[in-house]
Amino acid sequence: MPPDGMRMAAAKGSERSTDKLLKLLDEPLPKGETILARLDATQAATGQPAHANLLRLLTHLGCTNDAARQVWSAFELHRATLERRLGRDVGPRVALFDYLLNVDRRLSNPKIIELSEFERTEKSAVTDHLTGLFNRGHFDDCLRKEINRCRRYGQTASLLMLDLDDFKSINDQYGHVAGDSVLRDVGRLLVQRVRDIDVAARYGGEEFSIILPETRRMSAYVVAERIRSEVERFFKRKIINGREVRATLSGGIAAFPEDAEDPEALVIRADEALYRAKHAGKNLVSIFYLEKRKASRINIESHGIRVQLEGGRTEASAAGRALNISEGGILIETSRKLELGENVEVKLPLGPGQELSLVGEVVRLEPRQNGRKRVLYDAGLKFRFGRRASPPQLSRFLRESAAVGA
Repeated sequence: MPPDGMRMAAAKGSERSTDKLLKLLDEPLPKGETILARLDATQAATGQPAHANLLRLLTHLGCTNDAARQVWSAFELHRATLERRLGRDVGPRVALFDYLLNVDRRLSNPKIIELSEFERTEKSAVTDHLTGLFNRGHFDDCLRKEINRCRRYGQTASLLMLDLDDFKSINDQYGHVAGDSVLRDVGRLLVQRVRDIDVAARYGGEEFSIILPETRRMSAYVVAERIRSEVERFFKRKIINGREVRATLSGGIAAFPEDAEDPEALVIRADEALYRAKHAGKNLVSIFYLEKRKASRINIESHGIRVQLEGGRTEASAAGRALNISEGGILIETSRKLELGENVEVKLPLGPGQELSLVGEVVRLEPRQNGRKRVLYDAGLKFRFGRRASPPQLSRFLRESAAVGA
């Protein structure tokens, strides 16, 4: 896809939003309905500042949504006044500009320009011209607005940071032309894998970012894994200037408000998860996890385990083992990709014919690779005892394990 086509694809969500706003002006008004009422309904349905967005689209004026609503309210009265005096409806655009020029005087020297040309100029200011994705400045602005929206409406959002693995070696081995080609291809793949409401940007260099509104961590992980595997698959057969070029990327995920309460901290958390994926072997996606345990952990890495999942699925793998345990939870290593929030039953062998059965909720999931390039998962489980205290067998097991460790 040529760069212009990628830029258009990256901005498809904005284009559709623009079309919907313009329809509020252009569609016929049933008797008794007003444009103000349509904007009110749109804001209530989408949670977006429809009044300010449409005013900015038509006039390039920036103001709060409350101030913009006052403009649209006054516009309705002014349009009705013009119709009475002229004996005809001048249309919403003429009435709006006449009000802003001659009554409100918020505009003084407006420039007449075709809307499509204006949009092309505006898109150019927020677009990274190599990849066709949004640029860093637009990303920062969108992330701030998304966090404010989540605070206002009590919603969640996830941030995905992606970084090409060993990109410097691609430039060194194949040249910067090949490196630019890789960046363009990754940009195109990201555009194809995100929703209209998502914001995919080139964060800087070979690093990319995606804002995922109304998306929890595990759903973001599914998106990230799909992108990671697609990039790996695409570059297994990529030929640039007659040479085969391989490329993979790693990712880190953090969520608002669980992991951070402001945009800057959310980026830091997602970056920390990204670095974990890099250190774990690359070509992986990691979810940010903040250690919150209150009880001390006891290492029990020699213990093999059996893991019983919901629905009766059983895993009995040589890679399945307990890593450490406390009164509140257990950290296990497993080759099965569990899900956050899933209930898991772990069976610890205590002796001949004896085992300790513990049920926990998956609250942490960390992928990594072992020496054979096999992907394993460290899964943290929080025990679920209901209103009961921990079972006596667990307390005894902890005392005996601590004594052995001492």
